[in-house]
Amino acid sequence: MRFIHTADWHLGKRLHDYSLIDVQQQAVTRFIELVAEARPDAVVVAGDVFDTQVPSLAALELWEQAVEAIVGEQGVPMVVIPGNHDHPDRLSAHAGLARRAGLHYVRSLAASLTPVTIAGVDFHGVPFHKPVHVRSAFRTASTAVNTAATTGAATAADPAAAPAIGDFDYAAAMEHTLQQVRRVRATRPTVLVAHAFVAGAGEEPEGEDAISVGGAGGIPVTTMTGFDYVALGHIHRPFSLGGDGVRYSGSLYPYSFGEAGAEKSVALVEIDAGGVVGVESLPLTVTRGVRTIEGLSFAAVLAAAQGEPAALRDHYTLISVTDTDPLTDALAALREWYPYPVLEQPLIAAPPWVPRLTGDYRTTTPEDALRQFYRHVFESDMSELEEEVLRAVLQADGSDEDAGDALGASRVAVVEAPGATS
Repeated sequence: MRFIHTADWHLGKRLHDYSLIDVQQQAVTRFIELVAEARPDAVVVAGDVFDTQVPSLAALELWEQAVEAIVGEQGVPMVVIPGNHDHPDRLSAHAGLARRAGLHYVRSLAASLTPVTIAGVDFHGVPFHKPVHVRSAFRTASTAVNTAATTGAATAADPAAAPAIGDFDYAAAMEHTLQQVRRVRATRPTVLVAHAFVAGAGEEPEGEDAISVGGAGGIPVTTMTGFDYVALGHIHRPFSLGGDGVRYSGSLYPYSFGEAGAEKSVALVEIDAGGVVGVESLPLTVTRGVRTIEGLSFAAVLAAAQGEPAALRDHYTLISVTDTDPLTDALAALREWYPYPVLEQPLIAAPPWVPRLTGDYRTTTPEDALRQFYRHVFESDMSELEEEVLRAVLQADGSDEDAGDALGASRVAVVEAPGATS
């Protein structure tokens, strides 16, 4: 059988201040066309369908359009797991009804033990999970996994086998989870669908919610053994670990300027009784991409823009200029040529009149910093009443209401003070 492996759609994502819903619409439309052209037996989405746990209406409508076209019109079943950006229950609303139509959401660790069988191949979905989720899932179940191996029912390990896993030990959490999956695995070809950071896949994507922090969170690729193919999500570039058997499909679109020029694709996987026969990359492109311009002065950027094709200028463009003097109305000037600019000025030389904080910034208090600024602006020290206002605001517990009350009371004091002006 053949299936398409994709992941990291991040529907509803923004790039700096720009909504990407229009280019995501193009990408989803092209993906639907690829499914129609390839005629696979299934489509696998390995997490991060949406960019937030509460997706926008436009993002929900785009996902509905994709599902309706692939499952409803083309009759191709889908297997979908939540990633670390998705809310499992919101993503899989009406999961029972969807399953009858051919849309299979695997939203929990317990559900990962029951395969979705399509064209003689078992798909075990393992949603993104933290160690605490694994401890909870396999502590609360009461039926032994051996029963699942016989009946095919979704069960977890015996409570006595609840794992002792550290809060940041993602490797042990995944290993324990996959041990349960392997124990119920049938003799049919088996595909694991997971959303995780596997060590050796490079850096996590820019702008992505990091799973690995300080070295914790990475999962050894050896943890993924025992499956004919492992369809991964989380890394935004197509990447294989240990041959074609363990693979990231990459994201639907380049979601950071660090991916400028990156080619996006999905994986068409062919598998038979003996395992993976082949993996083919199907290119997925849209008209508006992501690009960067570096190493030029602002004036040189504007001069070069006049000779660039309009289609190229229409990309989301990060412009990093070499100017050290502050620029005036720079974005307005850029937008005359580039509809979607992001301006970056790494080196700005501060003029001598700009005030600088004196003393060690690590020990300077907020009160001292404000006193220095006040002295620079008014060439005098703060009055006793102004010091009182400062203390009242800083002593508020941080809430807008308390800060507002403190500031309001201080304003009354200022107005009522002898000789005060509003």
